[in-house]
Amino acid sequence: MVDNGAGDDVEPKSAKKEASGDASGDVKLTVNVKLFRDKIPFQARIGKIEEPKPVPISVVCEGRDTASYFTTNARWRERQELLYWVRRQGVRAGFGVCIDKSVIKRSYLTMQCERSGIYRPPKMRKKSNLEGIGSRKCNCSFRLKGFFDKETNDWWLAMLCGMHNHDLDEKLSGHLTAGRLSVEEKKKVIDMTKSLTVPRNILTNLKQSNKESVTTIKQVYNVRTRWHKGERGNMMELQYLISKLVEHKYVYYTRCNSEETTLEDIFFTHPELIKLLNTFPTVLVMDSTYKTNNYRMP
Repeated sequence: MVDNGAGDDVEPKSAKKEASGDASGDVKLTVNVKLFRDKIPFQARIGKIEEPKPVPISVVCEGRDTASYFTTNARWRERQELLYWVRRQGVRAGFGVCIDKSVIKRSYLTMQCERSGIYRPPKMRKKSNLEGIGSRKCNCSFRLKGFFDKETNDWWLAMLCGMHNHDLDEKLSGHLTAGRLSVEEKKKVIDMTKSLTVPRNILTNLKQSNKESVTTIKQVYNVRTRWHKGERGNMMELQYLISKLVEHKYVYYTRCNSEETTLEDIFFTHPELIKLLNTFPTVLVMDSTYKTNNYRMP
């Protein structure tokens, strides 16, 4: 209850009559009213306000020391060999390793955990809405540094900090940094692609060659796509196809739309098949293929 009032009794004063200066005899009434405040009973009930739930991210735990995985006196002749060894050891320890800083003039590079640093949103003209967005970065302090010895022309590794402030994963399947293909594995993927090997068989071959590999089928497709784009150059897919038909002396015929320069039909065949057709003209087999997903054709 809130008591917000003065006296309960209100005594309005009686009205006074004032005579106007007009001869008409009109009378103007004046009433004096005393302002008052009265008791207004009310009771406020405030419900329980629920706090917003935090974004689900990995719980920061006690420090995990992984320095024993990277303490070595080994030397490497090439920079890529050093990176491959460090990433392989990171997979065994349960985390991914990426390059933080690399200087070519001074011949050294700094490596860190993939969860090191703090998330920094990209600079945009319009303010982005980051509500409900989380990040895997938790400012992990793990650091490695590789140096190039000019006297012996090889690389050696130094441990700066081997502590982690997050849980380590048992399996790194699906991590882009941990499942990255080496130079030799990329060459193998390209060679098997030239032999018309399907991607799932390429991935099986990579897994059999390296038992600790955590590469996924997506990374195999990425290597194939980059190789195909490099082979085509600036040409489109149909332009590249016609150039290959001319290179291998195929017989082909194209038909475009009369109003536009849009290719509608393309026919091609091998020269040996034309000889077979002339020898056996009673049998003719044709194969028609449509890109139903791209062109929405029946």
